Amino acid sequence: MEVKVKKTGNPKIIGVIFVLCAVVFIIVGIIAHYDIKIREKRCTESVTAEVVENIEVKSAYKPVFDFEYKGKSYRVESSVSRSPALFEVGEKTEIKVNPSAPEEIYVPADNTVKLIGIIFATVGAVFLIAGILLIKNL
Repeated sequence: MEVKVKKTGNPKIIGVIFVLCAVVFIIVGIIAHYDIKIREKRCTESVTAEVVENIEVKSAYKPVFDFEYKGKSYRVESSVSRSPALFEVGEKTEIKVNPSAPEEIYVPADNTVKLIGIIFATVGAVFLIAGILLIKNL
């Protein structure tokens, strides 16, 4: 008696799905990388800022910085939150400000976005390799 095994799914379609997911992950990684590079390029003036608050955002903390630039006081909320908080309230740190728009800042000590970019690009590369292998070999 011969037993027939019915295959379910198509490995090539799964491979294509993996490749499409890989493209999305890699694009997000690239965008995160270039966002940092753009901020580094625009924010060239170093100032010492004091962390005056850590705003809680979905179990993560976003620092708020007070600093003075060209005789004017600024209070700027970071665009990045993380858990645990990177800075303690009252802590002083170097930040970079955009001379044309001092409300735009770059925080050299905060590598969160850079790390997210690396993670997304790495996951994308793994999905891409897996997808290509599924398309070619199966």
